[in-house]
Amino acid sequence: MRRLLLLGTVFALPTAAHAAAGELMAITNPATVDARPTLRVAATGFAADDFVPAHRIADTWRSAPDPRPGRNLAVGFGRLEASQSWGAWSLGTYKRVDAFGEGNRDTVRVYYEQQSNPDALLAQPGTRHLDYHFKSFSADGLRLAWSQPANSGPLRFGAALNLLKAGFLRIENVTGSAVSAGGVATVNGRRQLLYTGLDYTDPSRADLNDFAPLARQNSSEGWGYALDLGMQWAPHDNLRLRVAVNDLFGRLSWQNVPQMVQNFNDASWPLQFNAPTAQAKITGTNSYRDYTLQLKPKAAVAAEWTQAEWTFGASAAAMHGLILPEASVAWGRTDSGRLALSYEPRFKSVGAAIHYGPFFASLRTDRSKLNDARAVGATAGLALRF
Repeated sequence: MRRLLLLGTVFALPTAAHAAAGELMAITNPATVDARPTLRVAATGFAADDFVPAHRIADTWRSAPDPRPGRNLAVGFGRLEASQSWGAWSLGTYKRVDAFGEGNRDTVRVYYEQQSNPDALLAQPGTRHLDYHFKSFSADGLRLAWSQPANSGPLRFGAALNLLKAGFLRIENVTGSAVSAGGVATVNGRRQLLYTGLDYTDPSRADLNDFAPLARQNSSEGWGYALDLGMQWAPHDNLRLRVAVNDLFGRLSWQNVPQMVQNFNDASWPLQFNAPTAQAKITGTNSYRDYTLQLKPKAAVAAEWTQAEWTFGASAAAMHGLILPEASVAWGRTDSGRLALSYEPRFKSVGAAIHYGPFFASLRTDRSKLNDARAVGATAGLALRF
């Protein structure tokens, strides 16, 4: 699972000076229009999970995880972008990273125990159900966006076309059970791994966890596309509503992606894992396959109410059954300095942001000690108007 959840800290593009949940999922709103031509360079990121400090998720866990009952999540969304707007149009280039993992509590505990404390696993008789799914990818993009101009009225719409060049891909699914009895854990289940980062190993030198097809092939990253839509409505001078949907009809393609399939049939583990009798009970295939990823749409809604120099906001972002709501409050104006605080309850993270002239930055965490934080995020950027 350590290799599976390579979330790290990733980057995204903030679309405005306010704090909104859409930034947590790197959602952009093409209905946002600049009053003057603007060169914008921005980066932000959000990574969170339910069971260990976020910065440790890709390393050996030093302490036992504390998973929640039921569905445990590990997510990361990001974007690094440079763009230029003029009038109703905007052209930008960017790099994006998306990662979404989910597993039950048994899976999290079995992963930790078999890596760090197998004796504890063997000493506790019982059945543990394994259910884990992870998907991540990266892509470089070129984005052409259009929005109705600011003088078109209180209701504005926008759209953006994205041309994507595929980067890495990792998809993994694990299902089955692990039964501990008499000092031996017996595993029944199936593991499927589709990963552009798998290195080829000669079959004569391979072990159970090596990728060793009979013939080596070269993988290649293909192209893709996606559509973004946005809306912004100001029914009153002090009230603004926004809606954005990203990755509509989106898809990305790869050719010759390495794939491993492993079937565990009463495989004794870990005490007899290297015994020939155990190896014979682990079967599977090593091959290459072409793959087209259908992107999951991401949506965000937000409302802001302004009174004098105060702004109060409520927003939510959603994707693939995950909903991240957020509440925020801000004081000041961007030309003279604006401060904002926000809170999202799913991972219990608090954000603080500053916007002064062309510069904006923010930091969020769920704990005062970043080394212990399970949710971390940061934003920084410049918006130079001409």
